[in-house]
Amino acid sequence: MISRVKTIADNLNFPVAGLIAFVLFMFITSGTWDEGLQFMHPIIKDEGSQSVRPIIGITCGTSDLNKNDNLIGNTYILAIESAGGTPVILPLAQSDSSFIDFINMIDGLLLSGGVDLDPSFYGEDHHPGLGRVDASRDRAEMFLATEALRADIPILGICRGIQVLNVAAGGTLYQDIPFEYTNPLNHRQTEPGSVGTQVIEVKDGSRLSKIMGQTSIGVNTFHHQSVKKVAPDFMVSAVTHDGVVEGIEGSNHRFAVGVQFHPELMWQSNPSIKALFTAFVDAARLYRKDVIP
Repeated sequence: MISRVKTIADNLNFPVAGLIAFVLFMFITSGTWDEGLQFMHPIIKDEGSQSVRPIIGITCGTSDLNKNDNLIGNTYILAIESAGGTPVILPLAQSDSSFIDFINMIDGLLLSGGVDLDPSFYGEDHHPGLGRVDASRDRAEMFLATEALRADIPILGICRGIQVLNVAAGGTLYQDIPFEYTNPLNHRQTEPGSVGTQVIEVKDGSRLSKIMGQTSIGVNTFHHQSVKKVAPDFMVSAVTHDGVVEGIEGSNHRFAVGVQFHPELMWQSNPSIKALFTAFVDAARLYRKDVIP
């Protein structure tokens, strides 16, 4: 870049510093500062995309075998891509500064599925039926969810993610459905995740029903915990036939939706479930436009 400017200056018999100052002045006064920055540092554009692709931060977990591995299923990534977003995996950093940088970087937060949330976050002791917890993930996701709610960044919580979202907003959980719930259905299927084994009833008029276009839909199920006390300013948007909460949504947020099932395993074969990712990414796109006019 410098050699290119120097050549132009030599041909014009004009000092390099003067030419640079002149060019910068023209960029600023002509309203083409962005174009000028692109000339100095070219930005690659996606010619196949007709709209802005919002940055969707996806939380991850750790391996049962190695706590130093950050893991996330590729199905989440593909679902966000298919909906028009750019997926970015958020690693399990340790510092609040890193978490704040993540929040400032993303346009939407996807809280992914995983192991149990430590009940200390909602003021309870460990139940005998509690499964594995992950302290580093709990800390990271609770920080991110709390700050995303505060900043009104669109949030989609999936399985564990609906639980983190509910607790971050002030709710509680059933630590183990078989022990704490009366006559529950089997919520741990053995069939593949692409197969729906139970029907959820979606509240008519809820955001979730408007997104999916129906009030009854077959979904998969892979959990032993669920929402107990719903957080303030949130409402239940879906339940199974035994009353277990399968969906919640925020009343005072641009998009804060949680589902207990795993839509990332079903979107390819079910347009109604794919619509959930599309609505989430669309909300993130609008947030990006509001933050970066």
